[in-house]
Amino acid sequence: MLTETVGQQKRRAAVIVGRMNPPTVGHYKVFDVAKKYIRDNKDLGLDAVPIVVVVAGKETSKDKSKNPLTANERISFMTGSGKANGIKFLVASSAFDAFEEVRKAGFEPIAIAAGSDRADKYLEMLDKYFKTKDGKQIKHYAITLQRVAENKEHKTAGLDDILKYMGDEIPTDMVSASLARRAVELDEFEKFVVITGLSEKPELARKMFDKIKHSMETNDGST
Repeated sequence: MLTETVGQQKRRAAVIVGRMNPPTVGHYKVFDVAKKYIRDNKDLGLDAVPIVVVVAGKETSKDKSKNPLTANERISFMTGSGKANGIKFLVASSAFDAFEEVRKAGFEPIAIAAGSDRADKYLEMLDKYFKTKDGKQIKHYAITLQRVAENKEHKTAGLDDILKYMGDEIPTDMVSASLARRAVELDEFEKFVVITGLSEKPELARKMFDKIKHSMETNDGST
């Protein structure tokens, strides 16, 4: 049974939780949405920048076809992109652990950026387990997103269609980590650059592309 191990913290934060494997332009858009939410809701007293918790599941991380990059590699690429300035990164093994890590870092998870399919689940978890020191409810908020790239998984045929017809730009709601991985599988580096939002940093894009490719090629489904 899930149990809370760290009590309520004074500093209040907006939190983004996801695998982000690999990080894409869609994830950076989510960062911007969370930052705007903080600016527009000063009455909540949230810290100036959101906390991004990268999920590195103990079991899911073994499948390199879907999780080719380690948590630290993902964070390194995001910080190197120039699109995550000021963001505080943490690593966790699950959503519950993510919120617990936020508390361990000295923050209270108050507003959660998540797709509509996960927002209710996260709020329910927070309301149930993350309370005041004397057991009272804490008001939590969802920074609802129509689509979070992390959550959208396509069938291979759909991914191939998107890659086939996409140009130098791609609508954010069509971007996903699975699309980026498929671009690597098909050796579509230029499209990978667009999907990951690294047009201004092609060397970083190439490094991430090659790491993903190597990881996926050496994956045997059991390590």
